[in-house]
Amino acid sequence: MKFLGVLLIGLTFNVQANWSTDIISHANSLYQPVSWATFGKPINFEISEDQSAGASADHQFQELKVVVNSGLLSSPRLTPDGLRMIICHELGHLFGGAPRKNIPMEWEGPVAHDGMSFLSSEGQADYYAGLSCFKEMIKLAEGDNIIPANMARIGPNLKAKCGDDQLCLRGALAGVDFLNLNYDFPISCEVKDEEETPVLIRDSYPGRQCRLDTIVSASACNEMQKLSLDFDDASQNECESNQRPLCWYK
Repeated sequence: MKFLGVLLIGLTFNVQANWSTDIISHANSLYQPVSWATFGKPINFEISEDQSAGASADHQFQELKVVVNSGLLSSPRLTPDGLRMIICHELGHLFGGAPRKNIPMEWEGPVAHDGMSFLSSEGQADYYAGLSCFKEMIKLAEGDNIIPANMARIGPNLKAKCGDDQLCLRGALAGVDFLNLNYDFPISCEVKDEEETPVLIRDSYPGRQCRLDTIVSASACNEMQKLSLDFDDASQNECESNQRPLCWYK
């Protein structure tokens, strides 16, 4: 499998090899059948030699691809749940459905049936990550013995939103780890971005607090969700009790 070959190359770098490779392996086993069922093509996970702390997703003609930079895996700020959320965000671009992005200028890759990109918007990728992917990744790794969240990091507002739901608490804190990977930004699960966007933010990143609000809201959803959401109808891709924040979704 292509994933394993590239992964072994990546392991020559100084990375948190034990848990990071397990997490990528879990993503591969979870999403390989989803990719074939949804798009009729494989998904491959690769580790690049890029030393920047990032990751990316691409929908190509013959395959779907998630690339994890070795610089991300060697970051001292990376946590296991943070890595899960980062990978889930990238998977959200591939399987998060509508709303999707517009096609960028001079694009030569595949185009969806409606002339738009195959990739979900940044806000939708965040929402999908907390709504579906992260929870399934945790269940795959830990089964019925979910490791409790670090209570020292949980404030009263997050506790009120999640209650004793460990998947919710873990997802919210993973969102903080993800969004604060490179710097301690002034974001918190205890506050909200109260701004309302006049138009859907489709092709750029919402504000960082808005993104965290999106992950927290999705994490708090206790409705059963699929791993591949509706490609065209954004109204089908939302938890009724914990909707997408108005700071990016219109």
